[in-house]
Amino acid sequence: MNGKTTQMPLNTDFRRRLVMHCIQMQERTYEESQKVMREAQAEANAYGQPKDRYDGFRNQQLRKGLMTEKQAGQALGNIKALNLIDDQLRDIAGFGSLVITDKLVYFIAIGLGLVDFEGYRIAVISPHVPVFQSMNNKKAGDSFSFNGTVYRIKEII
Repeated sequence: MNGKTTQMPLNTDFRRRLVMHCIQMQERTYEESQKVMREAQAEANAYGQPKDRYDGFRNQQLRKGLMTEKQAGQALGNIKALNLIDDQLRDIAGFGSLVITDKLVYFIAIGLGLVDFEGYRIAVISPHVPVFQSMNNKKAGDSFSFNGTVYRIKEII
């Protein structure tokens, strides 16, 4: 973790800005998915009717459209989940918590991985991943172990 940890604005305002940043990331993902779906459909339409039952190009474009439709749906679901996070302070690790450890900062929300935000690297994780199961219901001062590494929770917001 970088040296800024002790200077981090440990408050709900920081968490609120982080939530908005994650929402904006998901909105961009949704918009990009919509664009790719439109392009794939346009290419399939421009290609015309399938040449035969196993027309590879047209099927590829249709699969591409279906895949990006799934990504768009996931982004919308993530936005809904992020909008459920309130401004309440938390004292245990759970959905919506910002968990500051001695090694890494975790934000329990949706699975985005490592996100750079306001000069900090934050692991934005889903409550369904194994590392969260290790820290679930822990509070400041508690420790948890994951993949052979022990983390000490310094603060939870």
